Amino acid sequence: MTKRQQLAAHNRDELLHAAEEIFRSHGVHVSLQVIIDHAGVGRATFYRNFSDRKALMAALLEQAITRLEQRAQALLPFNDGFIRLIESHIEQLPHLVVLIDYWRIIDRQDPIMLNIYERRDKALQPLIDQAIQHQLCRDDLTTKDFAMITAILGSSFQGHTGQDQVQLAKRAIELLLNGIKV
Repeated sequence: MTKRQQLAAHNRDELLHAAEEIFRSHGVHVSLQVIIDHAGVGRATFYRNFSDRKALMAALLEQAITRLEQRAQALLPFNDGFIRLIESHIEQLPHLVVLIDYWRIIDRQDPIMLNIYERRDKALQPLIDQAIQHQLCRDDLTTKDFAMITAILGSSFQGHTGQDQVQLAKRAIELLLNGIKV
């Protein structure tokens, strides 16, 4: 990789990191200039990497689904890999909070989302099948249920600080896995 290519990759990473930080604190509708300024790059650099806000959000979604695929793959050797995946969402909170607003507004039939759902299902199905086989979860659990589970975990974003969010996420996971029965 040439120096120029390294700088371009670095600038793209800086923009994605800045977008996560700014979206986390200001929401997804903040001016793109705020992200550009926070990343310390020029406007032209932003537009060389992303044509618009949707392209930036698509790149963030790509990062999120790639992390999910990697975690799911790493957990395949464990019978309780699906449970471990749910528990690992606590570590993903800083990345997921950014996307929650976007998930609420994007068309579910958008090709970007259809690709994300397909990749999610492909990554999760082996873990779910394994958990069902070892009687660690209900036998009617589907990959779409995972979306509901993550939405429940999304309630942890109501915490005002990162520590509050982690505590709420831990409690949500405890309730999910152990239920509310006595």
